[in-house]
Amino acid sequence: MSILTATVTGCGTMPHPTSQTSSTSISAPSVHAVVDRLPGNLQAKLIGFEGRKKRVSQLPIAVKGTNVLYISPMEQYAIQQFQQIWPRLKAYSVVVWTGVTKTQAETVWRKEGYPGDPLPSQQTEYVSQTIPTPDAYHRDGKAWVEVPGILPASQLEDWVTFFR
Repeated sequence: MSILTATVTGCGTMPHPTSQTSSTSISAPSVHAVVDRLPGNLQAKLIGFEGRKKRVSQLPIAVKGTNVLYISPMEQYAIQQFQQIWPRLKAYSVVVWTGVTKTQAETVWRKEGYPGDPLPSQQTEYVSQTIPTPDAYHRDGKAWVEVPGILPASQLEDWVTFFR
């Protein structure tokens, strides 16, 4: 039996490491702690879209695509935010579910009440590697624009613009 320590990362109150930081590959835990919402005090401190944007030279886990979303199935609060804008995207982002296998992700989604993948995409990947999530990227020339975390509810439209 493994012990799981749940850590909320990328919520806007802690510095976010750059994409060039090497990630550690660990085996996925057998017990998952779902984070369905951020505490109210963290919600109030979320950093806005412009304050989060930064240019980076590479993705933390290489995948092919113009838009990439790295997310953990345990971050229900983030899934809910992206679900709000998902139907308005002209083309879905590549979705990389981190820290889990497909079977583990499906188990967590059922626990959260989703009958299947809550963020369906033409390209979905599952990696055992864990990185700070949620984390979104948009290709800009030879570099990437990174926007870690989630946004205040008033700025959800910025995700639609970002993923264009």
